[in-house]
Amino acid sequence: MTEHEIRRAERPIELKGVINGKTITLDEETFLPDGYRITLHLILEPEEAIRLACGAWAKMTPEEVADFEATVSELEGRPFKMPEAGGP
Repeated sequence: MTEHEIRRAERPIELKGVINGKTITLDEETFLPDGYRITLHLILEPEEAIRLACGAWAKMTPEEVADFEATVSELEGRPFKMPEAGGP
């Protein structure tokens, strides 16, 4: 491989699609042959990331909430409190 080909191969290929169990249906065809083995780095759409995070927050134990509040407070340099369930 030439240096140019190596640099081009290091750049990620961005594909979008939908996950259904263990199957990912891509929005467009790819140049890769069927059965080609890949490694995925998933980036959720912003609204999906928020929905999943909120679902995880709803299941946090009081100890996990306290730890999360302490971590965010330390990072922001000011007190942070989780919103109460059912709040605005």
